[in-house]
Amino acid sequence: MSKKRAGDVSKGIHKSHGLIPGLPSELAIECLVRVPHRFQYDMKSVSRSWRSLLSDSSLTKERQRCGKAELLLCLVQPLTPPNPASKAVGETLLGDKEVEDDESPRVSGTPRFGLSVYNATMSTWNRVAFPDQQIPLFCECVAVQAAGKILLIGGWDLETLQPVKDVYVIELAGEGSGRRWRKGASMNEARSFFACATVGSTKVYVAGGHDDQKNALRSAEVYDVEKDEWLMLTPMTEGRDECQGLAMGPKIAHLHFDKDGPLSAHLFDSYTVGMELGFCVLSGYGTESQGRFRSDGEVYDPVTDSWSRIENVWPFPDTCRRGRVAGEIRGSSSKLWCFTDSKRRWETEDESGKWRLDLESMQLPVTGSSVYGGSLGGEAVVMIGGGSESEGRGTMMRKTSEKWSRVHEIPFGFSTQPFSHASIYV
Repeated sequence: MSKKRAGDVSKGIHKSHGLIPGLPSELAIECLVRVPHRFQYDMKSVSRSWRSLLSDSSLTKERQRCGKAELLLCLVQPLTPPNPASKAVGETLLGDKEVEDDESPRVSGTPRFGLSVYNATMSTWNRVAFPDQQIPLFCECVAVQAAGKILLIGGWDLETLQPVKDVYVIELAGEGSGRRWRKGASMNEARSFFACATVGSTKVYVAGGHDDQKNALRSAEVYDVEKDEWLMLTPMTEGRDECQGLAMGPKIAHLHFDKDGPLSAHLFDSYTVGMELGFCVLSGYGTESQGRFRSDGEVYDPVTDSWSRIENVWPFPDTCRRGRVAGEIRGSSSKLWCFTDSKRRWETEDESGKWRLDLESMQLPVTGSSVYGGSLGGEAVVMIGGGSESEGRGTMMRKTSEKWSRVHEIPFGFSTQPFSHASIYV
């Protein structure tokens, strides 16, 4: 690592020359960025300079540059009932000693949800402990890479089974290191089964879903992660329940990368964009047409505070898009994968001509309802649930070139089909 880069990382650190006695600051930082993430919280108690370094927002970026960042897949998923043949899954705060899951009898019919974390770098699984014992049912999981945070938004109340406005935030990088939950500012409107996506480095957009009467919503709002506040937006033209959200780059955008090479938009947002990113809401259905998924979508332009329609984004009217789509920004184009039983490529533009979406329909490696598709570090992945209750294990597969390859066996307790997911580097 160059002295200039080390100086950038250690900027603002108290007594950076004393990080490790006898070593120049650039060498000390070179050593500390290589320590696995699960040890970072305890390391902060060593000294003020270590705490400052390990809490610095640029640490994850430096770990990525030297190939030591760890990729986490965060999953909101139903918890499996206790299996007499298997050890109970423990709940941790990413590095703590496991605490055995509560196996006391529960009211039948009401699922329990948890936040699971798969560390793709270390090939480990953890269940993140939650202060209220259980996360909201059917909440949306979204990662804000630049802030090192995972957000759980909306969903259902555990007792009333009604939509909520709640927002919970956990810091996986920086000061919290996966040990600290906090309650974020609540949404202006309670909703569940809505579109949600991180757009840019500090904004999270939500739109659609349904209210406590199962009415499809047109409303939309944006959360500023740094200010911890929500702002209502101009509503969509159509109510859309069970819709999907993704960030979208305008087709005339120009991305400028630093001298160290390109960084994916979903990693660090370390680029400048000729025009501001938009928010695309895919498919969904209206109140009177439940279960018939629309083929179109709407794109929100933050510059004009307006929506435009985009056609032919989900030509599968009988298929719910949950667990069947994943999107990302690649260069100057917005890419959407559709996990189906066929192979196809196409592109579409919105009615304003500003936004373009490149779509690819990927044929799943297996068929059935226990398959969940998503994105992990910019690659298409699928989780295949366990084949039997007694075994309870599943498989994770990754798309490389034109083939699916098995990358990991999912252990008991983590093989249930997720409701939402997000990936983040730490």
